[in-house]
Amino acid sequence: MKEKLPIVFLLLLVIVSLNFFDAKFINPKIVNYLEFVAVLGTVLISSLYLFDRKGGFVLPVQMISFSIILSMVMALFSWGQGFKDSLLETSQYMLWPLFFLLLHLKISISTLEKIILGYGLLYVLLYFFQYANAHTVFFGKPISGEEFSEQRGAIRIIFPGAGIFILSIFIAITKITQNDRYKWMYMGLALIGLIVPVMQVTRQFIAGVFLIYFYHFFKSQSLIKKSLILGAFAGGLIILVNADIPMIKGVIEAQQRDSKLGENYIRVQAGKYFLTEFSPNTLSQIFGNGAPNWGISSYGKFMERLSNTHEYFLSDVGIIAVYAMFGVFAILGFGLMWYKSFVLPIPRGHVYVKYYLWYLLLTSFTWYSVYHYHYLIATIFALYIYHRSYMDQKKKEILWKLIENSSATGEINKQTPSHSKEKLINL
Repeated sequence: MKEKLPIVFLLLLVIVSLNFFDAKFINPKIVNYLEFVAVLGTVLISSLYLFDRKGGFVLPVQMISFSIILSMVMALFSWGQGFKDSLLETSQYMLWPLFFLLLHLKISISTLEKIILGYGLLYVLLYFFQYANAHTVFFGKPISGEEFSEQRGAIRIIFPGAGIFILSIFIAITKITQNDRYKWMYMGLALIGLIVPVMQVTRQFIAGVFLIYFYHFFKSQSLIKKSLILGAFAGGLIILVNADIPMIKGVIEAQQRDSKLGENYIRVQAGKYFLTEFSPNTLSQIFGNGAPNWGISSYGKFMERLSNTHEYFLSDVGIIAVYAMFGVFAILGFGLMWYKSFVLPIPRGHVYVKYYLWYLLLTSFTWYSVYHYHYLIATIFALYIYHRSYMDQKKKEILWKLIENSSATGEINKQTPSHSKEKLINL
Protein backbone atom coordinates (compact mmCIF):
# COMPACT_ATOMS: atom_id res chain seq x y z
CA MET A 1 0.00 0.00 0.00
CA LYS A 2 2.85 2.39 0.89
CA GLU A 3 4.37 1.89 -2.57
CA LYS A 4 1.12 3.06 -4.20
CA LEU A 5 0.71 6.19 -2.07
CA PRO A 6 3.26 8.29 -4.05
CA ILE A 7 1.51 7.30 -7.30
CA VAL A 8 -1.91 8.26 -5.93
CA PHE A 9 -0.39 11.51 -4.66
CA LEU A 10 1.03 12.35 -8.11
CA LEU A 11 -2.21 11.44 -9.89
CA LEU A 12 -4.13 13.82 -7.65
CA LEU A 13 -1.45 16.52 -7.74
CA VAL A 14 -1.51 16.68 -11.55
CA ILE A 15 -5.23 17.35 -11.79
CA VAL A 16 -5.24 19.76 -8.84
CA SER A 17 -2.21 21.72 -10.13
CA LEU A 18 -3.99 22.06 -13.49
CA ASN A 19 -7.04 23.43 -11.63
CA PHE A 20 -9.04 20.50 -13.02
CA PHE A 21 -8.32 21.79 -16.54
CA ASP A 22 -9.88 25.11 -15.43
CA ALA A 23 -13.29 23.42 -15.12
CA LYS A 24 -16.10 25.98 -14.90
CA PHE A 25 -18.63 23.61 -13.37
CA ILE A 26 -16.61 23.28 -10.12
CA ASN A 27 -16.84 26.01 -7.49
CA PRO A 28 -13.76 28.23 -8.13
CA LYS A 29 -13.25 28.77 -4.38
CA ILE A 30 -12.93 25.01 -3.86
CA VAL A 31 -10.53 24.71 -6.81
CA ASN A 32 -8.37 27.62 -5.61
CA TYR A 33 -8.31 26.28 -2.05
CA LEU A 34 -7.32 22.79 -3.15
CA GLU A 35 -4.63 24.14 -5.50
CA PHE A 36 -3.19 26.41 -2.81
CA VAL A 37 -3.09 23.74 -0.10
CA ALA A 38 -1.77 21.01 -2.44
CA VAL A 39 0.98 23.15 -3.96
CA LEU A 40 2.06 24.80 -0.71
CA GLY A 41 2.09 21.46 1.12
CA THR A 42 4.11 19.85 -1.69
CA VAL A 43 6.59 22.74 -1.73
CA LEU A 44 7.09 22.62 2.06
CA ILE A 45 7.72 18.86 2.05
CA SER A 46 9.88 19.02 -1.08
CA SER A 47 12.02 21.81 0.41
CA LEU A 48 13.41 19.31 2.92
CA TYR A 49 15.31 17.69 0.04
CA LEU A 50 16.47 20.83 -1.79
CA PHE A 51 20.16 20.18 -1.10
CA ASP A 52 20.25 16.37 -1.16
CA ARG A 53 21.48 16.06 -4.74
CA LYS A 54 24.04 17.60 -7.07
CA GLY A 55 24.66 17.64 -10.81
CA GLY A 56 22.23 17.27 -13.68
CA PHE A 57 19.35 19.70 -13.41
CA VAL A 58 19.62 20.32 -9.68
CA LEU A 59 21.22 23.78 -9.89
CA PRO A 60 18.80 25.23 -12.51
CA VAL A 61 15.77 24.11 -10.49
CA GLN A 62 17.28 25.50 -7.29
CA MET A 63 17.92 28.87 -8.97
CA ILE A 64 14.38 29.11 -10.33
CA SER A 65 12.83 27.99 -7.02
CA PHE A 66 14.70 30.54 -4.90
CA SER A 67 14.05 33.32 -7.43
CA ILE A 68 10.30 32.73 -7.20
CA ILE A 69 10.36 32.75 -3.40
CA LEU A 70 12.49 35.91 -3.27
CA SER A 71 10.16 37.65 -5.74
CA MET A 72 7.47 37.80 -3.04
CA VAL A 73 9.81 39.95 -0.95
CA MET A 74 10.42 42.17 -3.99
CA ALA A 75 6.66 42.58 -4.55
CA LEU A 76 6.42 43.99 -1.01
CA PHE A 77 9.54 46.13 -1.31
CA SER A 78 8.87 47.60 -4.78
CA TRP A 79 5.08 47.59 -5.03
CA GLY A 80 3.74 47.34 -1.49
CA GLN A 81 1.98 44.06 -2.20
CA GLY A 82 1.50 42.12 1.04
CA PHE A 83 2.76 38.56 1.55
CA LYS A 84 -0.79 37.20 1.60
CA ASP A 85 -1.53 38.56 -1.88
CA SER A 86 1.88 37.45 -3.15
CA LEU A 87 1.54 33.95 -1.71
CA LEU A 88 -1.95 33.50 -3.16
CA GLU A 89 -0.82 34.61 -6.62
CA THR A 90 2.63 33.01 -6.62
CA SER A 91 1.41 29.58 -5.47
CA GLN A 92 0.52 28.65 -9.05
CA TYR A 93 4.18 29.11 -10.09
CA MET A 94 5.86 27.58 -7.01
CA LEU A 95 5.74 23.85 -7.70
CA TRP A 96 9.38 23.58 -8.85
CA PRO A 97 10.69 21.94 -5.61
CA LEU A 98 8.53 18.89 -6.47
CA PHE A 99 11.56 17.91 -8.58
CA PHE A 100 13.52 17.20 -5.38
CA LEU A 101 10.69 15.22 -3.78
CA LEU A 102 10.53 13.02 -6.89
CA LEU A 103 14.27 12.40 -6.58
CA HIS A 104 13.81 11.46 -2.93
CA LEU A 105 10.89 9.13 -3.66
CA LYS A 106 12.71 7.62 -6.67
CA ILE A 107 9.53 7.39 -8.71
CA SER A 108 10.15 5.06 -11.66
CA ILE A 109 10.28 6.61 -15.11
CA SER A 110 7.84 4.03 -16.48
CA THR A 111 5.30 5.03 -13.81
CA LEU A 112 5.62 8.70 -14.71
CA GLU A 113 5.26 7.87 -18.41
CA LYS A 114 1.96 6.11 -17.69
CA ILE A 115 0.69 9.10 -15.68
CA ILE A 116 1.70 11.53 -18.45
CA LEU A 117 0.14 9.40 -21.20
CA GLY A 118 -3.05 8.94 -19.19
CA TYR A 119 -3.50 12.65 -18.66
CA GLY A 120 -2.49 13.33 -22.26
CA LEU A 121 -5.35 11.13 -23.46
CA LEU A 122 -7.71 12.80 -20.97
CA TYR A 123 -6.69 16.18 -22.40
CA VAL A 124 -7.63 14.98 -25.90
CA LEU A 125 -11.03 13.63 -24.78
CA LEU A 126 -11.92 16.80 -22.87
CA TYR A 127 -10.75 19.04 -25.70
CA PHE A 128 -12.95 17.32 -28.28
CA PHE A 129 -15.85 17.30 -25.82
CA GLN A 130 -15.45 21.06 -25.36
CA TYR A 131 -15.09 21.57 -29.11
CA ALA A 132 -18.33 19.68 -29.72
CA ASN A 133 -20.04 21.88 -27.11
CA ALA A 134 -18.43 25.22 -27.96
CA HIS A 135 -21.62 27.13 -27.12
CA THR A 136 -21.15 26.23 -23.42
CA VAL A 137 -17.86 26.87 -21.63
CA PHE A 138 -17.01 23.78 -19.58
CA PHE A 139 -13.23 24.21 -19.51
CA GLY A 140 -10.91 27.18 -19.95
CA LYS A 141 -11.81 30.68 -20.92
CA PRO A 142 -12.86 32.20 -24.26
CA ILE A 143 -10.41 34.69 -25.75
CA SER A 144 -13.27 37.17 -25.94
CA GLY A 145 -16.94 37.13 -25.03
CA GLU A 146 -18.87 34.55 -23.04
CA GLU A 147 -18.47 31.57 -25.38
CA PHE A 148 -15.92 30.16 -27.78
CA SER A 149 -16.19 31.89 -31.13
CA GLU A 150 -14.78 31.41 -34.61
CA GLN A 151 -11.37 33.00 -35.13
CA ARG A 152 -8.78 32.37 -37.84
CA GLY A 153 -11.23 30.08 -39.62
CA ALA A 154 -11.92 27.81 -36.64
CA ILE A 155 -13.71 27.68 -33.30
CA ARG A 156 -10.69 28.67 -31.27
CA ILE A 157 -10.37 26.89 -27.95
CA ILE A 158 -7.02 27.29 -26.19
CA PHE A 159 -7.58 24.27 -24.00
CA PRO A 160 -5.93 24.42 -20.55
CA GLY A 161 -3.23 21.95 -19.50
CA ALA A 162 -1.38 21.74 -22.82
CA GLY A 163 1.97 20.90 -21.19
CA ILE A 164 0.98 17.37 -20.22
CA PHE A 165 -0.50 16.80 -23.70
CA ILE A 166 2.66 18.01 -25.46
CA LEU A 167 4.89 15.82 -23.30
CA SER A 168 2.62 12.83 -24.00
CA ILE A 169 2.81 13.22 -27.80
CA PHE A 170 6.60 13.51 -27.63
CA ILE A 171 6.61 10.25 -25.67
CA ALA A 172 4.45 8.79 -28.44
CA ILE A 173 6.79 9.69 -31.31
CA THR A 174 9.76 8.36 -29.32
CA LYS A 175 8.00 5.05 -28.67
CA ILE A 176 7.13 4.73 -32.37
CA THR A 177 10.78 4.78 -33.43
CA GLN A 178 11.69 2.46 -30.54
CA ASN A 179 9.31 -0.15 -32.02
CA ASP A 180 7.27 -0.34 -28.85
CA ARG A 181 4.71 -3.15 -28.73
CA TYR A 182 1.92 -0.56 -28.52
CA LYS A 183 3.23 1.14 -31.66
CA TRP A 184 -0.19 1.56 -33.30
CA MET A 185 -1.63 3.23 -30.23
CA TYR A 186 1.30 5.64 -30.13
CA MET A 187 0.89 6.36 -33.83
CA GLY A 188 -2.72 7.36 -33.17
CA LEU A 189 -1.68 9.68 -30.35
CA ALA A 190 1.12 11.15 -32.49
CA LEU A 191 -1.39 11.88 -35.28
CA ILE A 192 -3.72 13.60 -32.82
CA GLY A 193 -0.66 15.58 -31.72
CA LEU A 194 -0.59 17.15 -35.19
CA ILE A 195 -4.35 17.67 -35.49
CA VAL A 196 -5.02 19.40 -32.14
CA PRO A 197 -2.49 22.25 -32.60
CA VAL A 198 -3.95 23.04 -36.04
CA MET A 199 -7.48 23.03 -34.60
CA GLN A 200 -6.40 25.49 -31.89
CA VAL A 201 -4.84 27.73 -34.58
CA THR A 202 -2.07 28.92 -32.26
CA ARG A 203 1.09 29.62 -34.23
CA GLN A 204 3.58 28.80 -31.47
CA PHE A 205 1.80 25.53 -30.75
CA ILE A 206 1.74 24.50 -34.41
CA ALA A 207 5.32 25.54 -35.21
CA GLY A 208 6.81 24.01 -32.06
CA VAL A 209 5.12 20.62 -32.47
CA PHE A 210 5.71 20.36 -36.22
CA LEU A 211 9.40 21.27 -35.92
CA ILE A 212 10.00 18.68 -33.18
CA TYR A 213 8.17 16.00 -35.17
CA PHE A 214 10.18 16.83 -38.27
CA TYR A 215 13.49 16.74 -36.38
CA HIS A 216 12.69 13.43 -34.67
CA PHE A 217 11.77 11.51 -37.79
CA PHE A 218 14.45 13.21 -39.92
CA LYS A 219 17.59 12.96 -37.77
CA SER A 220 18.31 9.22 -37.93
CA GLN A 221 17.49 8.60 -41.60
CA SER A 222 19.89 7.85 -44.44
CA LEU A 223 20.80 10.60 -46.91
CA ILE A 224 18.30 9.31 -49.50
CA LYS A 225 15.49 9.11 -46.96
CA LYS A 226 16.36 12.57 -45.66
CA SER A 227 16.04 13.94 -49.18
CA LEU A 228 12.68 12.22 -49.61
CA ILE A 229 11.43 13.49 -46.24
CA LEU A 230 12.55 17.04 -47.08
CA GLY A 231 10.82 16.84 -50.44
CA ALA A 232 7.63 15.44 -48.93
CA PHE A 233 7.68 18.06 -46.19
CA ALA A 234 8.19 20.92 -48.66
CA GLY A 235 5.53 19.53 -50.99
CA GLY A 236 3.05 19.07 -48.15
CA LEU A 237 3.72 22.60 -46.95
CA ILE A 238 3.07 24.05 -50.41
CA ILE A 239 -0.16 22.08 -50.69
CA LEU A 240 -1.34 23.23 -47.27
CA VAL A 241 -0.52 26.87 -47.93
CA ASN A 242 -2.43 26.84 -51.21
CA ALA A 243 -5.30 24.66 -50.01
CA ASP A 244 -8.61 26.29 -49.18
CA ILE A 245 -8.54 25.23 -45.52
CA PRO A 246 -9.98 27.97 -43.25
CA MET A 247 -7.73 27.09 -40.29
CA ILE A 248 -4.53 27.25 -42.35
CA LYS A 249 -5.63 30.44 -44.10
CA GLY A 250 -6.44 32.02 -40.74
CA VAL A 251 -3.00 31.25 -39.33
CA ILE A 252 -1.24 32.55 -42.47
CA GLU A 253 -3.27 35.77 -42.50
CA ALA A 254 -2.56 36.39 -38.82
CA GLN A 255 1.18 35.86 -39.40
CA GLN A 256 1.21 38.18 -42.43
CA ARG A 257 -0.68 40.87 -40.51
CA ASP A 258 1.64 40.73 -37.49
CA SER A 259 4.77 40.63 -39.67
CA LYS A 260 3.77 43.88 -41.37
CA LEU A 261 3.45 45.62 -37.99
CA GLY A 262 7.14 45.10 -37.16
CA GLU A 263 8.06 47.07 -34.04
CA ASN A 264 4.46 48.23 -33.76
CA TYR A 265 3.34 44.68 -33.03
CA ILE A 266 1.78 44.79 -29.58
CA ARG A 267 3.89 41.92 -28.21
CA VAL A 268 7.10 43.64 -29.30
CA GLN A 269 6.01 46.83 -27.55
CA ALA A 270 4.97 44.93 -24.44
CA GLY A 271 8.30 43.06 -24.39
CA LYS A 272 10.26 46.32 -24.57
CA TYR A 273 8.19 47.84 -21.79
CA PHE A 274 8.60 44.92 -19.37
CA LEU A 275 12.32 44.74 -20.13
CA THR A 276 13.22 48.39 -19.84
CA GLU A 277 10.50 50.43 -18.09
CA PHE A 278 8.47 48.18 -15.84
CA SER A 279 10.78 47.71 -12.82
CA PRO A 280 10.66 50.74 -10.49
CA ASN A 281 14.17 50.31 -9.05
CA THR A 282 17.52 48.58 -9.55
CA LEU A 283 16.81 45.74 -7.11
CA SER A 284 13.66 44.81 -9.02
CA GLN A 285 15.67 44.85 -12.25
CA ILE A 286 17.86 42.16 -10.68
CA PHE A 287 15.54 40.14 -8.45
CA GLY A 288 12.20 40.72 -10.16
CA ASN A 289 8.96 42.40 -9.16
CA GLY A 290 6.96 39.39 -8.03
CA ALA A 291 3.66 38.06 -9.36
CA PRO A 292 0.85 40.67 -9.24
CA ASN A 293 -2.44 39.70 -7.60
CA TRP A 294 -4.52 40.81 -10.59
CA GLY A 295 -7.08 43.49 -9.76
CA ILE A 296 -6.77 42.96 -5.98
CA SER A 297 -3.57 44.51 -4.63
CA SER A 298 -2.35 47.96 -5.71
CA TYR A 299 0.26 46.15 -7.83
CA GLY A 300 -2.44 43.96 -9.35
CA LYS A 301 -4.64 46.97 -10.06
CA PHE A 302 -1.74 48.67 -11.82
CA MET A 303 -1.32 45.61 -14.06
CA GLU A 304 -5.06 45.61 -14.77
CA ARG A 305 -4.94 49.29 -15.82
CA LEU A 306 -1.86 48.58 -17.95
CA SER A 307 -3.74 45.86 -19.82
CA ASN A 308 -6.78 48.09 -20.33
CA THR A 309 -4.88 51.16 -21.52
CA HIS A 310 -1.98 49.60 -23.43
CA GLU A 311 -2.99 45.94 -23.90
CA TYR A 312 0.27 44.82 -22.30
CA PHE A 313 0.00 41.34 -20.80
CA LEU A 314 2.76 39.32 -19.11
CA SER A 315 1.32 36.17 -20.68
CA ASP A 316 2.14 37.55 -24.15
CA VAL A 317 5.87 37.95 -23.56
CA GLY A 318 6.94 34.52 -22.26
CA ILE A 319 10.49 34.48 -20.91
CA ILE A 320 10.41 38.27 -20.54
CA ALA A 321 7.55 37.77 -18.07
CA VAL A 322 9.82 35.40 -16.11
CA TYR A 323 12.40 38.18 -15.93
CA ALA A 324 9.83 40.81 -14.97
CA MET A 325 8.36 38.69 -12.16
CA PHE A 326 11.28 36.57 -10.93
CA GLY A 327 14.43 38.39 -12.03
CA VAL A 328 17.81 37.71 -13.58
CA PHE A 329 18.64 34.54 -11.65
CA ALA A 330 15.46 32.83 -12.83
CA ILE A 331 16.50 33.64 -16.40
CA LEU A 332 19.96 32.20 -15.70
CA GLY A 333 18.27 29.08 -14.31
CA PHE A 334 16.24 28.62 -17.49
CA GLY A 335 19.30 29.33 -19.61
CA LEU A 336 21.30 26.69 -17.76
CA MET A 337 18.40 24.24 -18.07
CA TRP A 338 18.26 24.67 -21.84
CA TYR A 339 22.05 24.53 -22.16
CA LYS A 340 22.10 21.21 -20.30
CA SER A 341 19.30 19.90 -22.53
CA PHE A 342 21.70 20.22 -25.48
CA VAL A 343 24.87 18.86 -23.87
CA LEU A 344 23.81 16.16 -21.39
CA PRO A 345 23.44 12.75 -23.10
CA ILE A 346 20.36 10.64 -22.53
CA PRO A 347 19.26 7.17 -23.69
CA ARG A 348 17.27 7.21 -26.94
CA GLY A 349 14.20 5.85 -25.19
CA HIS A 350 13.90 9.02 -23.10
CA VAL A 351 14.79 11.60 -25.75
CA TYR A 352 11.24 12.98 -25.54
CA VAL A 353 12.26 15.07 -22.51
CA LYS A 354 14.81 16.89 -24.67
CA TYR A 355 12.03 17.59 -27.17
CA TYR A 356 9.76 18.97 -24.48
CA LEU A 357 12.45 21.33 -23.16
CA TRP A 358 13.25 22.44 -26.71
CA TYR A 359 9.55 23.05 -27.32
CA LEU A 360 9.55 25.35 -24.28
CA LEU A 361 12.54 27.19 -25.75
CA LEU A 362 10.87 27.55 -29.16
CA THR A 363 7.70 29.00 -27.62
CA SER A 364 9.32 30.94 -24.79
CA PHE A 365 9.36 34.37 -26.45
CA THR A 366 5.65 34.85 -27.11
CA TRP A 367 3.86 32.36 -24.89
CA TYR A 368 3.54 31.57 -21.17
CA SER A 369 4.63 27.94 -21.53
CA VAL A 370 7.85 28.56 -19.56
CA TYR A 371 6.17 29.47 -16.28
CA HIS A 372 2.39 28.92 -16.38
CA TYR A 373 0.62 26.28 -14.30
CA HIS A 374 -0.79 24.75 -17.51
CA TYR A 375 2.77 23.59 -18.24
CA LEU A 376 4.62 23.57 -14.93
CA ILE A 377 4.01 20.04 -13.66
CA ALA A 378 4.83 18.60 -17.10
CA THR A 379 8.09 20.59 -17.06
CA ILE A 380 8.97 19.19 -13.63
CA PHE A 381 8.22 15.64 -14.78
CA ALA A 382 10.39 16.15 -17.87
CA LEU A 383 13.30 17.49 -15.81
CA TYR A 384 13.04 14.64 -13.31
CA ILE A 385 13.00 11.99 -16.05
CA TYR A 386 15.96 13.66 -17.77
CA HIS A 387 17.93 13.97 -14.53
CA ARG A 388 17.15 10.44 -13.38
CA SER A 389 17.91 8.90 -16.78
CA TYR A 390 21.16 10.86 -17.14
CA MET A 391 22.34 9.99 -13.62
CA ASP A 392 21.47 6.30 -14.05
CA GLN A 393 23.47 6.26 -17.28
CA LYS A 394 26.37 8.00 -15.57
CA LYS A 395 26.26 5.48 -12.74
CA LYS A 396 26.43 2.60 -15.21
CA GLU A 397 29.45 4.19 -16.91
CA ILE A 398 31.28 4.51 -13.57
CA LEU A 399 30.46 0.92 -12.65
CA TRP A 400 31.67 -0.28 -16.03
CA LYS A 401 34.98 1.54 -15.59
CA LEU A 402 35.36 0.02 -12.12
CA ILE A 403 34.72 -3.45 -13.56
CA GLU A 404 37.30 -2.88 -16.30
CA ASN A 405 39.87 -1.74 -13.72
CA SER A 406 39.16 -4.52 -11.25
CA SER A 407 41.26 -7.61 -10.81
CA ALA A 408 40.67 -10.80 -12.75
CA THR A 409 39.01 -12.32 -9.69
CA GLY A 410 36.30 -9.62 -9.84
CA GLU A 411 36.80 -8.45 -6.26
CA ILE A 412 35.58 -4.96 -7.09
CA ASN A 413 34.66 -3.95 -3.56
CA LYS A 414 38.17 -4.49 -2.19
CA GLN A 415 39.82 -2.41 -4.89
CA THR A 416 37.19 0.32 -5.20
CA PRO A 417 38.60 3.64 -3.89
CA SER A 418 36.54 5.16 -1.07
CA HIS A 419 35.86 8.35 -3.06
CA SER A 420 34.45 6.27 -5.96
CA LYS A 421 32.10 4.45 -3.58
CA GLU A 422 30.89 7.75 -2.16
CA LYS A 423 30.33 9.06 -5.70
CA LEU A 424 28.19 6.04 -6.56
CA ILE A 425 26.08 6.48 -3.42
CA ASN A 426 25.40 10.15 -4.15
CA LEU A 427 24.29 9.60 -7.78
